[in-house]
Amino acid sequence: MTAEHDQALPVGTQLGDYRLDALIGHGGFGITYRAFDTQLAKFVAIKEYMPVEFATRRPDGTVAPRSARYADDFAWGRERFLDEARALARFRHVHIVPVLRYFEANGTAYTVMEFEDGHSVAQILRQPGRRLQPDEVRSLTEGMLSGLGAVHAQGFLHRDIKPSNVIVRRDGVPILIDFGAARQAMGGRTRTLTSILTPQYAPIEQYAMDGKQGPWTDIYSTAAVLHHAIAGFPPPEAVSRVGSDPYRPLAVTHADRFDGSMLSAIDRGLAFAPEQRPQTISEWRTLFGASLPRAEDAPTQRMATPVSASPRLGGVNRPAEEPAERNVSQTPPSSGRVRSRRRWPIILLVLGAIALWKYQPQIRERVFGTPKVETQTAMPAPVPVAPSGETPATSTPAPARAPVSAPAPVPATPQPPPAASESTAQKALVDQAQRAAGEARAMVERAEEAARAARAMAGEARIVAARAGRPDLENSERLTYGGGASYVGQVADGKRQGLGVAELGDGERQAGDWSADRMNGLGTVRLADDTRYAGQWKDGQSTGLGVREKPGVERAEGNFVGGRLEGFGLQRTLAEPNVVRLGEFHADLLDGPGVERIGERERYEGAFRNGQRNGYGQYTDADGKTRAGRWADGKLVESAP
Repeated sequence: MTAEHDQALPVGTQLGDYRLDALIGHGGFGITYRAFDTQLAKFVAIKEYMPVEFATRRPDGTVAPRSARYADDFAWGRERFLDEARALARFRHVHIVPVLRYFEANGTAYTVMEFEDGHSVAQILRQPGRRLQPDEVRSLTEGMLSGLGAVHAQGFLHRDIKPSNVIVRRDGVPILIDFGAARQAMGGRTRTLTSILTPQYAPIEQYAMDGKQGPWTDIYSTAAVLHHAIAGFPPPEAVSRVGSDPYRPLAVTHADRFDGSMLSAIDRGLAFAPEQRPQTISEWRTLFGASLPRAEDAPTQRMATPVSASPRLGGVNRPAEEPAERNVSQTPPSSGRVRSRRRWPIILLVLGAIALWKYQPQIRERVFGTPKVETQTAMPAPVPVAPSGETPATSTPAPARAPVSAPAPVPATPQPPPAASESTAQKALVDQAQRAAGEARAMVERAEEAARAARAMAGEARIVAARAGRPDLENSERLTYGGGASYVGQVADGKRQGLGVAELGDGERQAGDWSADRMNGLGTVRLADDTRYAGQWKDGQSTGLGVREKPGVERAEGNFVGGRLEGFGLQRTLAEPNVVRLGEFHADLLDGPGVERIGERERYEGAFRNGQRNGYGQYTDADGKTRAGRWADGKLVESAP
């Protein structure tokens, strides 16, 4: 098995004509590999049916149900997987990943698709402060609408649109991958939701097994991806929009950057109620108006992608572009002549460097003139802007350069330069600040990993809470308490045990798993002040991985103990300017090396104590200028340019 996934086939495994080369993705329903087609001498992508909830890999590489009780579900899901492959094989569209073939082996099923070196929208958006530019959003929107229109025209739905399922080829063309029809069908059979939807991008009808789905379902998910591309974060999860809807329209929050008709169309696509959304792609496209070109006129836009990202599944392979001026019939020059032409620039460069060194004073005087005797004043150093809630940082101005004056006689006894000790001190400050910034950056990856795990856990918790609130919950009872509190859910020995929802007299609402009369497991809470938490619980306390949010004010993602952020994670203010802090937290306060981002450009990397900048670090202002400094209790007390 590979190190990346204990259920994946080892690299080098031969599947008929295909040799597995790398693992490129996995989820609760399948594993995707890069493979080499030994007959056609090309790379392809192969997706394996591997539902981890009720199947396992045997030592001989075959896939089998975990037990006899899962045998029917496993076989039924395998047939739906093959049905999906057959349906996708009918499509040949520039914005839909081509399916080449499908087959059965190792007790399971496989789909073979084209492979191309591209990057998912999720990868692009994971870059710090990355949001797509208007032209990039136009290109992404046009491609997704065009692909979905073709899919819907065949009576087929995608059902799992999210940033990781949209690949942007290197020429900027977006490709839809990983259709979820079989996964959704399995959810309807097994009544398991955790592996068949992604909460941030799934509409409310996907939470109900009998919810009516149609093109409006894919429209919601597509709009959620576009919201993430524009705002830098996805919209609120559908289950959190029941009752008081925290969604803030893009037409209000981002009207300064994007066309109004585009933002309004995306807001309509994100309507909570299915009947309030556009019902077809053509109807939705009309709402975009002139903000989108016609499909046949849409120019290809190249999106900036992370250089270090690994290859991902995409559309049809394209040969590398040839230079426009190349003449393929031209006879190449002889190798000796090429070497001769290449040698002359080097010789001239060396001679020029020698002349520049020898005649440097004359050249400087000729170009810039004779230096004038005048007094120069140094520019004051920039002052960092503190985030909201902090005292604005003050800085010590950089020392002014000495005025230029006429040459003075050399004293009999040479004196050491007065700025020597000051220069040494500034160098030491810069070195310590750079070291602290490096330690802070090392924490970012761990904090982001904890935040991703927390978001996934919060999604699972919201799904559990949605089940707990279903009116048809089995063995449900109603209990009442003093002060107007009540509980509706499963009960054992007179205590809350199983799934259920508690309503307190002050308006607090708890929903999820209960054990021994307390929340234990996964669940959500909405407090009287509208603060919300979704994630893990222990003995009635929000403890474990999760997400806490007060709509429009603050959001925290990571590990919690007793309702407070404890361990690696991130905090984000939701008011402008957005402030994001990443690192290790203690009792909700960043403590130790960490990173603070203010808006889209300002950034501090360094030490924190009790939630304030404290110690050495580096600050980058809105103009991209970076300076070293030392902070105490949130204030800059020493700096160097």
